Amino acid sequence: MKKRVHAVAGTLGLTLITTFFVASVLVEVGGDHDAIASVKTLILYGICVLVPSMAITGGSGRSLMGKRRGPRILGKQKRMIAIAAIGLGVLTPCAILLQRLSAENDFGAAFTTLQAIELAGGAVNIVLMSLNLRDGLLLTGRIRRRRSSTTGVA
Repeated sequence: MKKRVHAVAGTLGLTLITTFFVASVLVEVGGDHDAIASVKTLILYGICVLVPSMAITGGSGRSLMGKRRGPRILGKQKRMIAIAAIGLGVLTPCAILLQRLSAENDFGAAFTTLQAIELAGGAVNIVLMSLNLRDGLLLTGRIRRRRSSTTGVA
């Protein structure tokens, strides 16, 4: 049961962050100010699901780890710390400020700068969370690491 909770919560977190990222890019490219403001408000609501999802992922991962150690587990732990720091220290404050600015129809330099920071942080978190997903699948045996060929044949 813990494995399923961990997998669902982690996948939900990755899906939400990816959705926030894609929605932000798409609305910036092709949306008007009202559409941008709507997306920023929806992202703020989505964070209310994302934060508990990530907390459940971290807690269940720690529980599943038990006394096990190894490079994959240590890598997942280190990445999770970075994911949480970026999420709570960068992405959440940016989401709050971007929603406020867009609600006030203020799309100036501050909005643009915060949007760039949010997109960069989101991209980093997507990569880190994807690496954690990959390592989780490797740890459970759901996928196997491909071995590279050493024959030198092109």
